Amino acid sequence: MIKNYDEIIKLLTEKAVTMDTETVDIESAFGRVLAKDLVALENVPSFDRSPYDGYAFRAADTTEASETGKVRLEVIENIPAGKIPQKAVTKGTAVRLMTGAPIPEGADAVCKYEDTVFYENEVYINKSFKAGENVIYAGEDMKKGDLIVSSGSMIDAGVTGVMASLGMNTIEVYKKPKIGIISTGDEVTEIDDIPQLGHIRNSNRYTIMAYLNSHLYEVSYFGHVKDDKAKITEMILDCEKKVDVIISTGGVSAGDYDLVPESMEEAGYEILSDGVFIKPGMASVYGIKNGKMMFALSGNPASSLTNLQCICIPALRKISGLKQYDYQLIDMKLAKDFKNKSKNTRLIRGKICFSAGEVFLDFDSSQGNVVISSSVGCNAFGVIPPESGLLPAGTKIKGFLI
Repeated sequence: MIKNYDEIIKLLTEKAVTMDTETVDIESAFGRVLAKDLVALENVPSFDRSPYDGYAFRAADTTEASETGKVRLEVIENIPAGKIPQKAVTKGTAVRLMTGAPIPEGADAVCKYEDTVFYENEVYINKSFKAGENVIYAGEDMKKGDLIVSSGSMIDAGVTGVMASLGMNTIEVYKKPKIGIISTGDEVTEIDDIPQLGHIRNSNRYTIMAYLNSHLYEVSYFGHVKDDKAKITEMILDCEKKVDVIISTGGVSAGDYDLVPESMEEAGYEILSDGVFIKPGMASVYGIKNGKMMFALSGNPASSLTNLQCICIPALRKISGLKQYDYQLIDMKLAKDFKNKSKNTRLIRGKICFSAGEVFLDFDSSQGNVVISSSVGCNAFGVIPPESGLLPAGTKIKGFLI
């Protein structure tokens, strides 16, 4: 029932149920996922405008202009930004205007101040212009009816700017998944305790919560439970009433005290896979109940974080409503030698760097299940095929950014 790397991501994303929607105001929209296409309801800008402080005129009046033969135009009006022109430009005339000011009737070109010689009531142009030159036309940014952003996209600063430009105070988005974190294990102590021999501090709680918070999910810690099947089951049942996804750490190996899989089944979860052929992060269990998912991850710090980042996040992105939920594989080269004797797909965490126009993955040689320190500053993973043996530095591999 253990799945391989590609199979488990496909299975989990197929099973993942997207959240319902809600309406939020623009100030709360950043980082949320659009539930409907964002369509321009009006032109932006809504009028023809000037991109510069300068002069607006008829391009036809500058046909004979040159460095040695300047064209003189009479200045008939001065238009600050936000003011409406009162006069139309006719043959031989120009209007002085500021950046963003409307283009007056009759004008079809603009020249910057610094490219003119001007006086109070006249301006000299020393080059010829074409109709439309230096004019920002209505709808040049967005035209009414244009699809600007598709549903399933994340709202970033650009989308927020689009909303404001269109006068949109509110937007329909998918609800944020609420994620509950559970820690298990007799050996686990909290970070402000001094661990006894054989005990370890609960780093997983903070590592996983920090990573999920970086994705702007709503994350809550439900506590630590000892290796007791009844108590673990009770914790799962309590947690599921309040969240959309449960993530636990510990208790998923094959030992006598690894009771989380049994507790999941006791709580009514269908087990989708009791592991995945990757390293680190093989020890894991994935279940579903009434559309709600539970990811039971290893208690080893690097294993749980790797599994979360590489296996669980695509499903969580699907749940959050993102249309592009899976990682996009890119070509990269190994910055140093790497040997994979394992029958499992190796996921090596590292940092993207560039050399001679090529993308390299630089990584710490310590990639073990418990080595959380090599995840510091990690922004990418390399995907190493099973039993690939020694891959020398410079070998091209597939990988993805996180």
